Amino acid sequence: MDNQLSGNDKGSEDELFQDLRYPDGSVKLRNPNIELMDQDILYHLALGSESHDLVEMFGDVKFVCMGGTPKRMEDFAHYIMQEIGYKIPTGTKLMDISQYSYRYCLYKVGPVLSVSVSFDI
Repeated sequence: MDNQLSGNDKGSEDELFQDLRYPDGSVKLRNPNIELMDQDILYHLALGSESHDLVEMFGDVKFVCMGGTPKRMEDFAHYIMQEIGYKIPTGTKLMDISQYSYRYCLYKVGPVLSVSVSFDI
């Protein structure tokens, strides 16, 4: 195990934090090529920073609920919608945000994300 991670020394813990994060708390990337990319593509979710306004879409998320099958998480999203009194605009319906990923389902109801994580092992 890395000595920096195993010790209880508060000083080394602070140094490690400084090595891994910028002053604003964001994570420093170890791969310099990532910083050269003009967009961030989230392949497994079928989303991208150029094709989607990710901050606008997910900036208010406070809770991420992960569960089993896509159907179960869709049902959970509808349940949460009722529980928090969230209303979607007339003429629209709850949509699977990552429907084109063919891996996950992802529903957003106000500040709640409902995500399926079912996969074969």
